[in-house]
Amino acid sequence: MTDNAVILKADNLYFSYDDEKTHSLNGLSLEIRRGKKIAFMGANGSGKSTFFLCCNGIHKPSSGTLYFDGKPVDYSREGLLKLRQKVGIVFQDPDNQLFSASVYQEISFGILNLGVSEDEAKKEVENIIYEMEITPYRDKPTHALSGGQKKQVSIADILVMHPEVIILDEPSAALDPKHTALVNNAVDRMTESGITVMMATHDVNYAFEWADEIVLLKDGNVLMHGTPTEVFSNRTALAQTNLEPPAALLLFDSLCQKGILKTNLPVPHNLACLEQYIENLPFAGTGTPGPVSSSTEAKKAILVVSFGTSYDETRKVTIDAIEQDIADSYPDYRVYRAWTSKMILAKVKKRDGIHYDNVKEAFERMAADGITDVIVQPTHVINGIENDIMTEESLSFAPRFSTIHFGTPLLTSLEDNNLLIEAIVHEFPALKEDEVLVMMGHGTTHYANAIYAALDYTLKDKGYSNIFLGTVEAYPSMDSLLHMVKEYNPRRVILAPFMIVAGDHATNDMASDDPDSWRSQFEAAGFPVTCILKGLGEYKDVRSLFLSHVKEAIHSDNMKKASHSH
Repeated sequence: MTDNAVILKADNLYFSYDDEKTHSLNGLSLEIRRGKKIAFMGANGSGKSTFFLCCNGIHKPSSGTLYFDGKPVDYSREGLLKLRQKVGIVFQDPDNQLFSASVYQEISFGILNLGVSEDEAKKEVENIIYEMEITPYRDKPTHALSGGQKKQVSIADILVMHPEVIILDEPSAALDPKHTALVNNAVDRMTESGITVMMATHDVNYAFEWADEIVLLKDGNVLMHGTPTEVFSNRTALAQTNLEPPAALLLFDSLCQKGILKTNLPVPHNLACLEQYIENLPFAGTGTPGPVSSSTEAKKAILVVSFGTSYDETRKVTIDAIEQDIADSYPDYRVYRAWTSKMILAKVKKRDGIHYDNVKEAFERMAADGITDVIVQPTHVINGIENDIMTEESLSFAPRFSTIHFGTPLLTSLEDNNLLIEAIVHEFPALKEDEVLVMMGHGTTHYANAIYAALDYTLKDKGYSNIFLGTVEAYPSMDSLLHMVKEYNPRRVILAPFMIVAGDHATNDMASDDPDSWRSQFEAAGFPVTCILKGLGEYKDVRSLFLSHVKEAIHSDNMKKASHSH
């Protein structure tokens, strides 16, 4: 059998949860080739999980035929046992999968049921425990594990049986960055060993870089099936599934349209590859202003990019303070400012007659000032759509500068998360056990919104069960927070913004007398509320975290220049 032989085939599958009134699978036909990495994507309710449960035999299609390795699936007890030995599934919620008393017993259960000897099973279990990095809690009860640890064990559960196909339903859902990285590493090991991997995910950037094929599902059927480049280049199909194109593809297309990059280049599947293209640009003879030659003295700048605020007092103690700290720490660099909110820029201009540059205007100003090397440091909390747009606009100026390098947003790494948690705890040292701190983030439809839920989970995992994090415009929502706070039943609720500035959202959506404000909703639920209008930019530890990101960007710039000089 060839490597590209079809291992799973769905032929006109139908499945309904409500006696055929509606169909979760609606005539779905699809072929899965052996050894491939396939990302399944689509809006919630599109049929991803239902199809996965059919592939494993948990659901039997009401009509149509599912084939494994060229043969129709046998739904007898013996046939399903054979299928599940070959096709393993890791559920989105590991609590639906784990049931044994200890981690070791949990992982042993499946392989022992295959008839493997105890000695061989022990060897296999020990190997997978080591590979999945779960040795420290091998003897712990499964119910006592954190969410990330449970996910690792649920994957080990399946891998120990050496399946030919493994199905992962949102493997990184609600995980903190550390456990997301561990799960992603496990997925990489699966694909390297030749296992066919089918994964449901909403992360277009990960799917673009990882997958061999993308399957877009809509209303229980296949909307599109192709390579990542084919699928993610189809804006019409993406719009029907509520997905945005990957950042690397967006930037590449934009730079090609501007004539900065050539369309015959291989499509970069991550931002690191795109950065390499930009660093190797042949500027000479293009007719565009090129970078200053190495014989000219470099003039360095740090561009601090913020969303902006029309609240002067909070601007002074947040954005201004961050910029001043950067200027004090890096006197060899000239510090420039850019804001990204068109609405705020227009409001400040109309109200105060003050013009602040947007990103493009700031780059034009730096070019006119003779700046040659730029570090761009955003004050964004997460790497969301604002950061993507800022990056694209900045890179469009690449031909006019020797180097443009980027510092990362506030929350980019596991270390960032841990340091921010320390900063929050440091800011609220008097928080009592019978009080809760509820922090309001902005929220976004961008995939990066997952950081809010992950950080809230990490707070609980570190023992801060009375600190909650939610968002105005996404998940975790106020409804979720209210439910969790009611369960905790505190004596008092303290509200604080999880935003760089304590601006409009903090003043109105969080602390106002409006019946829909968070303060009013908590008071209506019977909790006394105290509002702290203090933006994250006022936290000294947060400003220090931004300084460390600037340092990393400068160090990266220097390292690249050093390597180029050899």
